[in-house]
Amino acid sequence: MSAVLLRSCTDNIFDPAQSPALIINPTRIPYIPPEIIRVVLSFLKDDRQALAACARVNSTFNLHVTPILYSTVSFTFPYNFSLFADTINYPTYRTQWIKHLDLSAFSTIGLQKSYAALQNIVDPATLIKIFRACSFLESLSVSESLEEALTFDVLKTLFFECTNIKTIDFCGCSRKTFTDAMNRLTAQMGRTQITYDEFGYKFVAPASLFPHIKRLSLHECTTLGEYNVIIPLLSHSPNLTHLDVGGCSITDVTLRFMMDHTNIPNKLTHLSIAKCKALSSEGIASFIEQCQSLVNLNVYADRPVTTALTEQSLIRIMRLPIMKNIETLDIGSTYIMPSVLRAVKENCSPKLKKLGIANAPITSLACITDFLSSMPQLEYVDLTNIPCLNLITTNTLLSNLIKNELHQIHTIELSQALLGKLGTLPGWEIVKNYGRRWYYAKMERKDGVRADRVHGRKLDITATGPERLSNIHQYYSFGV
Repeated sequence: MSAVLLRSCTDNIFDPAQSPALIINPTRIPYIPPEIIRVVLSFLKDDRQALAACARVNSTFNLHVTPILYSTVSFTFPYNFSLFADTINYPTYRTQWIKHLDLSAFSTIGLQKSYAALQNIVDPATLIKIFRACSFLESLSVSESLEEALTFDVLKTLFFECTNIKTIDFCGCSRKTFTDAMNRLTAQMGRTQITYDEFGYKFVAPASLFPHIKRLSLHECTTLGEYNVIIPLLSHSPNLTHLDVGGCSITDVTLRFMMDHTNIPNKLTHLSIAKCKALSSEGIASFIEQCQSLVNLNVYADRPVTTALTEQSLIRIMRLPIMKNIETLDIGSTYIMPSVLRAVKENCSPKLKKLGIANAPITSLACITDFLSSMPQLEYVDLTNIPCLNLITTNTLLSNLIKNELHQIHTIELSQALLGKLGTLPGWEIVKNYGRRWYYAKMERKDGVRADRVHGRKLDITATGPERLSNIHQYYSFGV
């Protein structure tokens, strides 16, 4: 539709019969500044079909549209990737347009191809060739399906030769091949020397090699060593704004290192340390106290409530000045008591849109009802496995929320056992995601986002618009 409107506008400009007032001299075509054309076309950045149609309008439109179309390249199946790889042999003006490469959803599942066949399609030599050809590459997203191809030579090319890289997402990579390659890479980078005495930990870090890297995801990279890989990567990337180490084997030593020897706490806007079982409550609270710019925080715990963030630590975090700017907060499976909810209401309410309080050990329905009623700006809330919610009380709670026209809530996450027994209400529907996470969601959404994509366990470290990568983020959004 957008492309048709643009085509119609340009046709009117160049058609004297339809727009006689625009043409004073029939031999003179009105000049449209390139800046105006780029602004108009930028509104179509999320509609690749419309951009492709605009590229066929005329040579001027083609000139401005083509770089937008080429800026983000994403592959899901081997055939398209093979065609792309066969055309990439050396840097050209077209490969220089590629800024974002997304291989996170690449898979051969359902194609009757073995895992070995996949390795023949995406091999280390092919990835190195692509990295060197795409000299202006800024973002790379890869998941566990391709980790066998992430050899030491591939990683060395990515980190040392792709000097414009800003975003790296290694999601779920945990095979021995990848782990060994990362060990060799950090050994070549230079590792941080860590010693311990009666005064605590001491760190001697090498000079930073990658200050240009802003976003890093090691989500569920469970086999990466803390001292050998994770801390060295952080020491060489001191200006991170987005960091996801959810599920990684890190301890308070990693948090202490970032506080004492990097600028990361001052820069971070998005942080996920979800399911990091070895982190202490005090260590998490102390680190978050040092963060000055957080808007997205995920400390979801995958362990017994009694061993996760304590009530005192949660209140301490919620009362920090930075919490007034928080937009997304997930404290699920931590020790959430009524006092914690009061602290959230008093300090986090101005901008908070998404909140996760799954498995909160709260037995009073009135506490949950009063809390949600006082948070009209909330758009999403996770109420999974809260003891006071049963079939009757949940029906009452949902009815009151939905009747409140001032409340902006559009997605409520509940357990499968409970939501499967509830009936639907007018304008709302039950949405399930691969049988793992279940939602009560409004049928009509202004933004058009699916209920199961509203709040993922994995931090989406990529930008919005055409730069949005990490299709694997959609897959991991239902992980628990």
